Amino acid sequence: MNELQNEKKGHPCLGGGNGAAHPNTGTGAGLTAGRKAKCDPIVLHIRPTSSWSWLDFSEMWSYRDLLWSLAFRDLRLRYRQTALGVLWVVFQPLAGAGIFTLVFGWVAGMRAPGESYFLFSLAGLLTWNAFQSTLGKSSMALLGNAPLVSKVYFPRLLLPFSTLLSTLVDLSIGLCAFFLISCFSSTQPHWGALWGLPLWMGLALVSSLGLGLLAASVMTRFRDVQHVLPMLLPFLMYASPVAYGMASVPKGWGHFFQWNPVGWMLEGTRAALIGGESVPVSWVAYTAAISAVLLMAGIVCFRRMERSFADVV
Repeated sequence: MNELQNEKKGHPCLGGGNGAAHPNTGTGAGLTAGRKAKCDPIVLHIRPTSSWSWLDFSEMWSYRDLLWSLAFRDLRLRYRQTALGVLWVVFQPLAGAGIFTLVFGWVAGMRAPGESYFLFSLAGLLTWNAFQSTLGKSSMALLGNAPLVSKVYFPRLLLPFSTLLSTLVDLSIGLCAFFLISCFSSTQPHWGALWGLPLWMGLALVSSLGLGLLAASVMTRFRDVQHVLPMLLPFLMYASPVAYGMASVPKGWGHFFQWNPVGWMLEGTRAALIGGESVPVSWVAYTAAISAVLLMAGIVCFRRMERSFADVV
């Protein structure tokens, strides 16, 4: 007992040291100062972030396990208790391409000789579905996870970013179906131009994610956005050359369609998959700049309004 009391008395963090000089060390004052330096408490200052702060990559990386968990949860729950399961990923674009082939290819007479209009419309639908899916899921990421947002702290950007994985899985399966069908069609893939496919698909995902971040931020304050967005997407689809080419647009409307960046994403995807005229460099730079601006604007708006998400979601 005496040994324990003596140990506590001399422990530097328990205040037991009396500053007496040790025979093998220096003066007691120096020893006391060293002990105090070792026992200073660790103070963590929690301050609000700036409203214009940018991404905190270190914090995002520390929560990477949560990011993967959210992404795989979306994949598991989407086709749960369905008869076809993951086959819906293939069936949906194929059914849409079939309808476009019937309406635009045969009825409207937009089918070019020697061209597989089915693959033409399917290539456009793959890009459009990736754009629409990312925009729709990222815009609803906060409201769909309201209990999680209001009770647990984590970087809120993980919610919209986690939707990209499911979109990439759907896109990969759709591209595999496209290449499989093209092997039995007269329209073969343009293998030499496939290098541009990641560029155009990446631009589609970046721009749609930026718009989704903007919509998700505003939707926490004004729930009208969740009703307006499904109404605007069909207008954007028909204003973009999904089922038709840019060359089919009347001359009077050509300039209007050219300033639509989604149109060039579709044209670039078709040029990479089935050949055709490549997109001019000036329009490639324009589409890339618009996509970057949309993503930056979405992140800044999201971060600026992030402090109030837990209160209004």
